[in-house]
Amino acid sequence: MPAVILLPPSSGDRDGFTQGIPTFAQLAGAMADGGFLAVRYDKRGFGQSAGRAESATIQDYAEDVRSVVRWLQQRKDVDAKRIAVIGHSEGAWVALLAAARERRITAVASLAGPSTTGAELVLEQQQQSLDLLKLTPQERQQKIELQKQIQSAVLTGKGWEGVSKDERRAADTPWFQSLLTYDPAKVLKDVKQPLLFVHGELDKQVPVAHADRLADLARKQSDSKSVDVVVVRGVNHLLVPAITGEIREYASLPDRNVSKNVSGTLTAWLTKTFAAIK
Repeated sequence: MPAVILLPPSSGDRDGFTQGIPTFAQLAGAMADGGFLAVRYDKRGFGQSAGRAESATIQDYAEDVRSVVRWLQQRKDVDAKRIAVIGHSEGAWVALLAAARERRITAVASLAGPSTTGAELVLEQQQQSLDLLKLTPQERQQKIELQKQIQSAVLTGKGWEGVSKDERRAADTPWFQSLLTYDPAKVLKDVKQPLLFVHGELDKQVPVAHADRLADLARKQSDSKSVDVVVVRGVNHLLVPAITGEIREYASLPDRNVSKNVSGTLTAWLTKTFAAIK
């Protein structure tokens, strides 16, 4: 059977459980129904996996994916030439990095993947959050400057003056440093596999413009001979139907199911892509 490895976002557990929605449990079911062997696992420091999440880096997570690939290749029920990775948000970055390092991965799908560096993404997401708050221009600028100071301190080890102990404890970790320094443009230079970028039209955490930018980067930077982009209408960052796409509506959404347009896009693309692999 063809196999698909599912990589959740920073939530980390095998179900991709966020705001009461088990995104990856649902996607795994859809992949299995589509004829794929679906593999899920808890990230380091989550669920039944050992380790500490704050000390694990994106590079560590990519190596974990490679371990799963090696395990799959030893199974008699898996076609070793048809192994794909599907990553969501941060998991999309892990998927790209794993594919850049592991040629035995034969297809890559990115769900709501960011196109900027991690440092730029964090500032973009902070600006989005600040837009929802009633702040004076001075208060807003102070928060932005503090975030920039924290990021600089994480990367250089200097400049923690004025940052609270709690803020430093939360930010000064190997994981956050690996996030800030991650650059998909550099990673894509070593990706040769077919690529699919899927994005929710209403995504407010990683706005939909990131999908086209990622695809442009892939076409210019990577050696992939197949780069596809699909924007799913009416879907938010969690890949479920939404009204505004804002984070604050997640808990009240009436439909808690991953859009069939998302799962259908994935199964159709994987079927087509694997059929071309001899």
